[in-house]
Amino acid sequence: MLYQILKKDMLKRKGVNIILFLFITLSTVFLASSINNITIISSAVDYYMDYAHVPDVNIIIDSKKDKTQIDHWLQQQKEKNVISDFEYNQFLEVSAKSVSVKRGQQKETIENQGANLYLSTMDVDYSKVYDDFGNVPIVNQGEVLVSKTMLETAKLHIGEKITIQSKGVSKDLTIKAAVKDAAFGNEMVGISRFLLNEKDFQDYQPVTYALGVYYIMTPDIDAFTELLNHQGFTQIINIISIDTYKMVYAFDMIVAGLLIAVGICLICIALLVLRFTLVFSIEEQYQEIGILKAIGLKNRNIKKIYLIKYFVIVVVGAVLGTLLSIPVSQVMIQSVSQNMIMASDELNLAINIGCALSIIALVIMFCYLSTRKLNKVSAITAIRGGYTGERYHSYRGFHLSKMKYLSVSNYLGFNDITTHLTRYIVLITTFCLSFILITIPLNTINTMHSQEMLKKFSIDPNASVLLKNIEVSQGTKYHFVTDLIEGMQQVEKKMEDKGYQVDMTGEPLYFINYTDHKKQKNNNLMTLQLVGHPRYFLDYDEGYAPELPNEVAFSKDIMTENHWQIGDFVTANINGKKQNMIISGTFTDYMQLGKSARLNSQINCDQETMFDYWSIMVNVHSSQSQEKLIQTLQKEFPEYKWQSGQELADETIGGIQTSLQEMIIPMTILLCGVIMLITLLMEKLFITREKGEIAMLKSIGFQHKTIQKWQMMRMAFVVIVAMIVSIPLSLLSNTIVLKPIFAIMGAQVNIQVDPLQAYLIYPSILLIGIMISTLIATHSVKNINIREMNNLE
Repeated sequence: MLYQILKKDMLKRKGVNIILFLFITLSTVFLASSINNITIISSAVDYYMDYAHVPDVNIIIDSKKDKTQIDHWLQQQKEKNVISDFEYNQFLEVSAKSVSVKRGQQKETIENQGANLYLSTMDVDYSKVYDDFGNVPIVNQGEVLVSKTMLETAKLHIGEKITIQSKGVSKDLTIKAAVKDAAFGNEMVGISRFLLNEKDFQDYQPVTYALGVYYIMTPDIDAFTELLNHQGFTQIINIISIDTYKMVYAFDMIVAGLLIAVGICLICIALLVLRFTLVFSIEEQYQEIGILKAIGLKNRNIKKIYLIKYFVIVVVGAVLGTLLSIPVSQVMIQSVSQNMIMASDELNLAINIGCALSIIALVIMFCYLSTRKLNKVSAITAIRGGYTGERYHSYRGFHLSKMKYLSVSNYLGFNDITTHLTRYIVLITTFCLSFILITIPLNTINTMHSQEMLKKFSIDPNASVLLKNIEVSQGTKYHFVTDLIEGMQQVEKKMEDKGYQVDMTGEPLYFINYTDHKKQKNNNLMTLQLVGHPRYFLDYDEGYAPELPNEVAFSKDIMTENHWQIGDFVTANINGKKQNMIISGTFTDYMQLGKSARLNSQINCDQETMFDYWSIMVNVHSSQSQEKLIQTLQKEFPEYKWQSGQELADETIGGIQTSLQEMIIPMTILLCGVIMLITLLMEKLFITREKGEIAMLKSIGFQHKTIQKWQMMRMAFVVIVAMIVSIPLSLLSNTIVLKPIFAIMGAQVNIQVDPLQAYLIYPSILLIGIMISTLIATHSVKNINIREMNNLE
C-alpha cells in the first residue's frame, strides 16, 4: 500500500518533484566541488611552501653594503638557536627593455605586467622551482627557466629563444621549461625571475646591479623580525615572511568561496521550496489524510509517507550531484595545480560524499519539522479540507471600489499579495537571494574599478596616462631619484618636441629605517615620495599630508603596531644621516599590504637607494579620450610603456577581476535558470490551489488572457517587493562579505555600487526570466473547467 501511495504521488506531482530534485542536485554540485577545492588548496599551500623549501623569512638588501655585518649577526643568532639556518645568493636586476624575443623578423620586448625582473640561479637550498612532474630541472649553459606566470603573460613558448642584455653583455637563451616558482611565481608578488646556468649568471654579474637575498629559517618569525629591526642595518630593502607568500595564494580561493555562497543559497532556496511544496501537499491531501486518521493511522505513520518520498528525491539528487561534482572539482583543482605542487591533485571523494550526506540529513530534518502541521489537524477537519467554516480575522485586502484606477487583473494580483503575504514569502526570499548573489561580483568589480581603489594604490585617478620603462639604456634600472627625475625630463622634452604639453609626477619607492627612541624599536618601511609636478590626490584618514621637510605620515597598521600617535617624533635614516621627523597624519592604502610611509617631496633623498619607482603620472593637454591617447602615445613613443591607472591596478592584484568578470554571465544565466524553475514550480502550485477561483472567474465571463495577466501581474508585484527588500540586504552583504575581503590587502575601502547595473539591468534580466516562466505556467489555465467551482470553500 505504501509503495502504491508513493508511486501515485510521485507521478501526480512529477513537475514539482523534478524541480526539487534539480535543486538538490545543483546544491550538492556547488557545495561539494567548492568545499573540496578550498580544502585541497588550503592544505596544498602549506605543502607547497614546505616542498619548495620557502624560508620563514627573506631579507633583501643592497648587496654592496651591510653584508659582512649581517652575516656576522646571523651567525650569532644561529649559535643562540634564534634561527636554525640561513643562506644567501644574489638577484641581478634587469629592466623590461633588456629582455626581448624574436617575433617574425623583429625583436620585441616582453610584456612583464609591471613585475620587476631578475636573473637568478638555483645555488641555494631554498625557494626551489619544479616542472610539471615535481622535479627540479637542470639548466645547462645557454638555457633559461621561466615561471608559468611569465610564460603566459609574455606569450612565450618552451624552446623559444629570448635575448637578455645588460651593459654590453647579451645572450640568446633557450627556454627549457616553464616552472612552478612558489616564492616568486605568483603574479601578485610583483617579482619574476629568470633562472640561469651559473656560468651564464657569472657573465652578467660584474656589469649588473645586484640585490642580496637571505633565506632564513626560524622557529619564531615575529620575535626574529623584531630583533632584526633593533639592529639598525641601513641597507635592508625589504623583509618578507612566509605568511606573505602564503597569502597571495589565498586569493585563488575567492572564486571557490563565491561558489560556496551560491551552493549555500541554493540549499536555502531548496529548503524553502521544500517546505512550501510539503505544506501545499498536506493541505491539498487533507481529505486523504483525514480518511487515514479516521481509519486509525497515527501521525508518525502518515509522516513516514512524506519522509520516504522526499528521502528518495533527496538521496537520488544528492547522489547525482556527488557524481557531477567529481569532474567539476577536478576542473577547479586542475586550474590551481598548474601553479603549485600538491601532495595529491586527486580530489578527496570523502568530502564530496560528506557534503551529500549533510545535505540529505539537513533536508530530511527540515522535512520532518515541516510535517508537524499534521499534529494539529483532526480527522474531521482534514476530511472537510482543512476548513472549520469559521474565520476569526478581519479582511486585510483592498476594496475594488477604492482602487478605481487599477484594472481588474492588476487589482487581483496586488490584492493577493496584501491578503496572503505569508504565502509569497518563499518567492520573495528566493528572489532576494538571487538579486543579492548577482550584486556581489558586480559590486566587487565596480569597487576594483573605482577612483578610491586607484588612490589606495597611490595612483591619481585624474592623471591622463601612466608611464613606465623610461630607462634609456637596456639592462639598466634607476636606483636614485636624481636618475628618475632626469629620465622624466628627457621624456618631457621628447614629447614637447612633438607638440605635447605635459606635466609629470614620479613615485619613487625607498625602504627607509624609522626609529622610535622611546621603545628603541626600528621599522624598515617602504616609503613613497612624489617628485616632479605637484599632486595632491592622496587621502588621509587623520591629520594631514606631510607639508614640511621634517614631516612624515604612516599607514594605520604601522601606527597601531608601534602605538604611535599623530604628533609623535621618530628618527628616519635618510641619505645615511639621521633626521628627526614628526608624524603629521595617518592613512590606509594597499602599498606593501597596508604597511608603508609617505614623505614630503621637499625632503632630499638624492643619496637614498631607490628600490623602484611605482609609476609616472602624466597630465597631457589633449582632447582625446584616455584610451585613444594611450594608443597614440604608444605609437609615437613605442620605447615606453603607456597605460591607464586602472591597468596598473589590475596588474597589481593579478587576475582576480578577470575571473570575476568571466563569472558574471554564467552566474546570471544560472540564477536566471534557478528562479525560472522556482517560478514555474510555484506558479503551478498556485494555479492548482486556485482552480476553484479560476473556474468561478471563467463562469462569470473572464477570458483566459485576463486570468493570465492576473497571474503575471501578481508575480511582477512579488518581484518588485523582492527588489525593494534586497536593496538594504545587498548593502548589508557589502559590509559583511566584501569589505573583509578587500581588507586582506591592507585597507578598508568603500564598496562601490552601480545602481543602474545592480538595481535595474541585472534584476530586469531576472524579471524577464520570471515573466517567461509565469507565462509558460499559466497556459494550464485553459485546461481548467468550470466544474472546479465545486472545490471552493
